[in-house]
Amino acid sequence: MQSKFASLIIIALALITIYGVEHFRSAIPSANAHFFGVPILQNKTVGNYKIVFQPYPLIPIAEDNSTQINLSVLDNEGQNINLMFSSLSIKQKETGELVKTFPYRLYEFSDMTFPYTFPKSGTYVVTLNSKINGDPVYSKNPLVVDFDLPVRSGGLFESFRELMIYFLTPALIAITGLAIYLRMKKRI
Repeated sequence: MQSKFASLIIIALALITIYGVEHFRSAIPSANAHFFGVPILQNKTVGNYKIVFQPYPLIPIAEDNSTQINLSVLDNEGQNINLMFSSLSIKQKETGELVKTFPYRLYEFSDMTFPYTFPKSGTYVVTLNSKINGDPVYSKNPLVVDFDLPVRSGGLFESFRELMIYFLTPALIAITGLAIYLRMKKRI
């Protein structure tokens, strides 16, 4: 009896971990972490620095407020840089229209996250400007690097995903829990 109850707890925790994080993401405070970069993305090298570009989601969705533009500037040993000033600008690639500027600010570490909701689908150019403390070149003139970022429209897939996350998954968890409860009840 105890092993069945323990199994039920493990299954419930696994389901909550898999599906609950997506649902409760807005209530969980974000934490900074080191971005290593995905090899298929546009990671770039400028001088002795590797710039990791890791947007979330990988291809952002227009009008989705969960989009985060994650960037990291790493030294030639792959380590974070301490105390650097950075700004970010976002332009629409087709028109060149500047749609957002994040002003320079001091970052304790070179891992940076910029939340942004793209107004419409299309291709955008994300430009990072970083002044690197102690570097003979980039302490006065910023390191500048551009990344192209495609943004897609929501559409049917997004509606299906929301249906799965908010309605079908909790219903299946409730039905499974009820079935296990009723099965255990008959054996008592």
